[in-house]
Amino acid sequence: MTGQFLMGIDIGTQSTRAALLDLDGRVVASASTAQDMETPRPGWAQQDPQVWWDSTISNIRRAIQQAGISPTEIRGIGVSGQMHGCVSIDEKGELLSHAVQLWCDKRSADLVEEYKKRPDVTEAYRIAGSPPVANWFGFKIKWVQVHEPEVYQRAWKFFLPKDYINFKLCGVVATDHSEASGSFLMDASSEDWSPVLVDQVGIEYDKLPPIYASSHVIGQVTSETAALTGLAAGTPVVAGGGDMLCMLLAAGITRPGNASDVTGTSAIMSVFTETPVFDKRLMNLHHVMPGWIPFGIIDSGGGSLKWFKDSFCQTEIEQAKVTGSQVYDILTALASQVEPGGEGLLYFPYLMGERTFGTPYARGVFFGVTPRTGKGAMVRAIMEGITLELRRTLEVVETAGHQIGVIYHSGGGAYSDLWSQIKADIYQKNVAVFENSEGGILGSAILGGVGAGLYTDPASGVEHCLRIAKEFKPNAELRSRYDYLFELFKDLHDRMQEPFNQLPRIP
Repeated sequence: MTGQFLMGIDIGTQSTRAALLDLDGRVVASASTAQDMETPRPGWAQQDPQVWWDSTISNIRRAIQQAGISPTEIRGIGVSGQMHGCVSIDEKGELLSHAVQLWCDKRSADLVEEYKKRPDVTEAYRIAGSPPVANWFGFKIKWVQVHEPEVYQRAWKFFLPKDYINFKLCGVVATDHSEASGSFLMDASSEDWSPVLVDQVGIEYDKLPPIYASSHVIGQVTSETAALTGLAAGTPVVAGGGDMLCMLLAAGITRPGNASDVTGTSAIMSVFTETPVFDKRLMNLHHVMPGWIPFGIIDSGGGSLKWFKDSFCQTEIEQAKVTGSQVYDILTALASQVEPGGEGLLYFPYLMGERTFGTPYARGVFFGVTPRTGKGAMVRAIMEGITLELRRTLEVVETAGHQIGVIYHSGGGAYSDLWSQIKADIYQKNVAVFENSEGGILGSAILGGVGAGLYTDPASGVEHCLRIAKEFKPNAELRSRYDYLFELFKDLHDRMQEPFNQLPRIP
């Protein structure tokens, strides 16, 4: 095999991955490594960045070996990663913590609540383009400053997960607009760090990395890293982007009115706009190209299904091992036998709390369990509950005047035809799934291709690579049923907020 290839690297929550893609966006070789998320306390979520890097070294070597290509045929490298994680390094580039806060970690919630009492908090929201929430990178740094002052004082720079991998690849300190916009420290107008916000949060400006465009070449693979990974020294590395935005790029969300449902560990409903949408129920992130993404997110989207599988489905896990099948296929088959709406069984997917529609102290809830409720009904309820939650974001965006047509479904959830149909029925819109559901890997590789000069810009790279595989049409007969359940879902959600807020006060 000879030719030109791009490498995409993804630092996910449940796994890390490296893949080689041709210039048409097709994966020619890939390798992944599973990993776990530690939750030592309610609302906490952490991992070790050293594990990310060690597994990435292995993934890169295996992908190159599998492809049987010369490393010199890899023209560019792009990295995507789980967002908002707070990685600290000293001046020697050594990690200062091996238990860093992840995107879904809510331990800084009390600091955020204190921040919200400021008289200028509305002005800050307008500067940042998003309301203050515990997920943002800036408040995670603040938590380190308050609760781990020795780490904060020793920290030379604070990184995001993919920025740490970039630093290991090419030795350059950098982040990109997509990650910086998810910090509550970047000015949405100037697209640079905001002195006002940095001062209000109370951290030091010089501990932040410089911001670049996602497709900007920040450096080249070092000789030391080349020896570890099998890459060619000098291979260009771009700034890359947050996994959500790379997934949206790969899903063709490149112009106003495009909408996307990305269901991975989290689940995200988002649209493309030219500027932020100011509604405090939504958040806004800068895209990995010019433009903004207003969105709503569930921190335990597909993660809810994984939790249910790991906790209650040992029989199905063993069955999958014996038959050589996928355990999620077995669970989906059970769910397909249950009628839409599951006889009123509702699931509220707040295992890791909420960001903007509700309290960060929320928990997961099954409502409407009866003696008839089995695993299939609960799996279907999880799929429906996640989709009902995402429909709330869709409702807000459309009410704000943004017309949405087809919704592009990507992430792990897109591999389930049942789930895609459920989404079409609940949204009452066509749902399209791409032939290539590589998500963050494809998006990061496209960014690498732009940096290498192989694509003119991210949008043209996507148009070159995307192909729709399936389209699911809504069942009009289910509209009234799902409309009814949607109103009930919202009513129950609102009623549970105060009880959720009481949970941390248990003596």
